Amino acid sequence: MTDRDDFQTPALRLGQPAPSDAAARAARQRELSLSATADSVFDEVARRAAEATGATAAMVNMVGENGQYLVGLYGKEPGSGEAAFLGDPGRYAAMDQGFCVHVVGRKAALTLDDVFDFSRFRGNPIVDELGVRSYIGVPLIDDGGTVIGTVCAIDPAPRSESDGNSWGNQGLQVLKAARDEVLAEISGRQKIAAILENAGGTAMIAARPGLEVLYANTLHDQLFGAVQVLGTPALEAFPHLAPVGILAVIETLDRGGEPTTTAPIPLSEPATGSVIFAAVPVRVPGHASAVLTLGLRDSDAATVLNRAAQIAADIGALSDTR
Repeated sequence: MTDRDDFQTPALRLGQPAPSDAAARAARQRELSLSATADSVFDEVARRAAEATGATAAMVNMVGENGQYLVGLYGKEPGSGEAAFLGDPGRYAAMDQGFCVHVVGRKAALTLDDVFDFSRFRGNPIVDELGVRSYIGVPLIDDGGTVIGTVCAIDPAPRSESDGNSWGNQGLQVLKAARDEVLAEISGRQKIAAILENAGGTAMIAARPGLEVLYANTLHDQLFGAVQVLGTPALEAFPHLAPVGILAVIETLDRGGEPTTTAPIPLSEPATGSVIFAAVPVRVPGHASAVLTLGLRDSDAATVLNRAAQIAADIGALSDTR
């Protein structure tokens, strides 16, 4: 696994090919507002899974159309004399790296106490590049039956029943409990998307400071185009944010200024009228800091700011009640 700037990776070289429903899976991840960004809530799920299984590392992996992103990741430092991985896995992985794509393709759990016991898996790149010798993973299946990713754990040393450290049923139960936590968290976050859909204007939430897009409602998609992979930096996904002044009002917040608005922006034909955008801080789960942008047509600055502040408060209240 390596850090990458994109998901343009080769097809599987070993084992089963990438699941044929990859496009549908990626679309479903977009519908569920699953972004390719590090998420502290999922990091914590991974930490607890690793500690409960005794694994060296655990992950919450969103398997995309062309690559994998570890939204949750935890790894412990090995003790003296303990086996260690050969490098840092990072959060991005190509589709030929690791065993999660097999879990997605199977729609079932996969347990490999010792990867070397399986000719199909022992040639996987992460065995030589990262030193993975043991793996266990369970699929994340949404309520519509789409596999959107996995929860998994890995070790740099083999496990076995004779040594008393096989993953076994206990390991499966731990990961299934972690899976349920992840799915419940995803379900709860749909309320954020619902609030944005009912915002009455163009709405987006981006993580700070990198402005990775976490949420964007339908009106935002219609005005700026749909982001293909949530987690893409806003300026890359929506190049027009800077020219219309949205970036400037976000930068005002970053400098510690009060929330403000753009000047009225005339809409291009066939639309008529203008739109004003505001940027306000917002609290969302999994991210230390985020910003909400809201655009309302044929309105005034005070109205837009007040509406944006109310939406941010409604979203923040969701976290307080969970």
